[in-house]
Amino acid sequence: MVKRTTQLIALGLLSLVLGAAGCNCGGDSETSGGGGETPVSEVFEDFDTQLDLIELVHLADVYHHGLYVDFGTAAQAKYSVGDWRSGWGARGAEGDATFAYVGTRARFYFPVDEAGDHTLRIRLRAHGTERLTPYLNGETVQSLTVRQGEFADYDVTLPGSKLVIGENNIQFVFGGSTQVGGADVSAAIESIRLVRGTFPEGAFEAPAFDALVATVALDGSERQAVVTRRPMNLRYHVQVPANGRLGFGVGLEGQGEAPVKVFVTGDNGTRQEVFSGTAGAAWSDQVVDLSAYAGQVVRLELASDSTGAGRVAWSVPRLLVPHVDRPTIEPARNVVVVLIDTLRADKLRPFNPQSRVEAPTIDALAQAGAVFELAQAPENWTKPSVASVLTGLYPMTHRQKTESSSLSPDAVLLSEHLKEQGFRTGSFLANGYVSDRFGFNQGWDHYTNYIRENKSTEAENVFSEAATWIEQNRGERFFAYIQTIDPHVPYDPPEEYLRRYDARPNYTGQVRPRMTADLLVGAKRNPPTVVFDESDKRRLEALHDGEITQHDHFFGRFLARLEELELAEDTLIVVVSDHGEEFNDHGSYGHGHSVYQELLHVPLMFRLPGRIPANVRVPSAVSTLNIPATVTDFLGVPAMPSQEGRSLVNLMLGVNQPGPQVAFSDFQDERRVITTGRWKFLLRGNLTSTMFDLQQDPREREQLPAGSSPVAQRFCRVMLSQFLGSTERGNWVSSQQRRGTELQATDAVMDDEIQGQLRALGYAD
Repeated sequence: MVKRTTQLIALGLLSLVLGAAGCNCGGDSETSGGGGETPVSEVFEDFDTQLDLIELVHLADVYHHGLYVDFGTAAQAKYSVGDWRSGWGARGAEGDATFAYVGTRARFYFPVDEAGDHTLRIRLRAHGTERLTPYLNGETVQSLTVRQGEFADYDVTLPGSKLVIGENNIQFVFGGSTQVGGADVSAAIESIRLVRGTFPEGAFEAPAFDALVATVALDGSERQAVVTRRPMNLRYHVQVPANGRLGFGVGLEGQGEAPVKVFVTGDNGTRQEVFSGTAGAAWSDQVVDLSAYAGQVVRLELASDSTGAGRVAWSVPRLLVPHVDRPTIEPARNVVVVLIDTLRADKLRPFNPQSRVEAPTIDALAQAGAVFELAQAPENWTKPSVASVLTGLYPMTHRQKTESSSLSPDAVLLSEHLKEQGFRTGSFLANGYVSDRFGFNQGWDHYTNYIRENKSTEAENVFSEAATWIEQNRGERFFAYIQTIDPHVPYDPPEEYLRRYDARPNYTGQVRPRMTADLLVGAKRNPPTVVFDESDKRRLEALHDGEITQHDHFFGRFLARLEELELAEDTLIVVVSDHGEEFNDHGSYGHGHSVYQELLHVPLMFRLPGRIPANVRVPSAVSTLNIPATVTDFLGVPAMPSQEGRSLVNLMLGVNQPGPQVAFSDFQDERRVITTGRWKFLLRGNLTSTMFDLQQDPREREQLPAGSSPVAQRFCRVMLSQFLGSTERGNWVSSQQRRGTELQATDAVMDDEIQGQLRALGYAD
């Protein structure tokens, strides 16, 4: 079993840089990444590349006489949860072999699409143990005696009665370990093969990851290609864009011809042949229409199932979309970001037309610009979520995950970046966590935190002071960041706003406006010390809704002030929230405790007259950490050097946005979430998982049964695992993971003053 150790880096592949604002990512119709300029047939010239499948070959499941998994390479992450809490350790290489070390327990996730017994062959070298016990989907199968000192193959029978169609997992439990490089190691695993039934006889040459991509010359034309010995099946899990096509050239290295096919398995589990042809001595370029699968997550298979000499070469395989020129737009002069604390998306009619909440200012702004229908917060509480909005970094990077953590001085905020570009910068902050105590006072010409300074946090006051500062600085380009807190506890709207949602004059329950912070703390305890009856629940939500309507009134006055100052036409307005609020949706109240949509799904809207078209609706899942990249793109200034988000401008303008359309969220270090559009996949720290179909079940009432949506689940697992294993999160999908941004969090002093201020917001007990 020979494996070349030459890495894909040596092939000169272009990386799929998702973090670049306005990145075309291989969308040029004349050339394709890899080995210099690669000619592409004229049949591709009217299309842009949405996904380059050569660059994503590490995300494909490789089948050659069964599934083959090559450990110690970039292809490993999708089977090992990106090595997150799954027992996998350092990777290594010895001679032609690459491998990954494991501790006494390691978990391996793999797909099965046929019923019946299977055989798993694991190639490993034991360290400090002679015993291996595999557990298949939590049930033990036969134990093995393993040898130390050399790599060897070991076969494990997987009973069909213990397998499910879809995703399965094996936990390898070893009987001991020894120290290798300062870590406890039980084995080095080189590869895993999986077949239905028993292994076929004869020699097997592994389809090593390093050898999957090569330069191939056919009939005088040299191209970068995925090359496969027959029989071979490459299975990608992808999202099909609107008007999507599959483009590729196919040929055969060697004599004769080989039949080739392309299959698509959609949401309903039906496997459909979408192309059948012949690979020969010259490139045959094809464009296959996938529009029937638009908006779906599918399994895409490039298959050469015959046997024979020679290798089938799939050149420039890619998902394509019709080319649309990005219009030239004049940069905005100024930007105002309004973050409305604790506002879940479904409280607003642009996201939920049935909402009772009156917010005419936001309704009008949505109609005048772009609405992102499925924006996800990176976290479920203020500090980490706002840190992502202001730095463009994931919570795992900026590390603002605890009550006392403080942003590193090395973190670059959008305020610092725009100040370097000549902007005046002003912050107006009504949340005590977004304060100097926690490192958020970086890069501001004007800095105000109303909680810390014991000033009124009412939206009327915050918007008024922000408008005054803008008027004083309108002669220069400016960035104003306004974080209001009216929908946050304590819920205390004026009576006129409360009466719109609960006009009862005789309510005598326990809910009192200034007590709502303490009441929610009590309701969240386990067991709860506060229990709301139906009358209380009605009053509680009415107070919250009244806060939203009151806030909208003063937001409208602020926008009118910009009109009076003749700034509205040239100022980008961004409206967003840091998280939502639960009202017993899943058995609790408030926020900061779960990753359901009532906490993660937040409003995200952009308005820039004359440059963002009116009434734009973007259905793609996006993260709010994309705001800095989007702002700099609209302002026409350089992107922030350390950002991990990417610009959303193309999505607003109807232009191709390369790369997977997904959003990632965290809850401290115990939850990892991927949202893909229809599908949402939650992974817990103990590696149990839950999946929801947001199209059929937007309230997340019923988790999907195991195996019910195998294609979507495999897509979510692959993408989330690749992200969790990345070190360069701004380019997380690439096989070439370099060192990304690394920040160290410090702990702020949590004295009585700051704790009292946070307690008033329901954060500290």
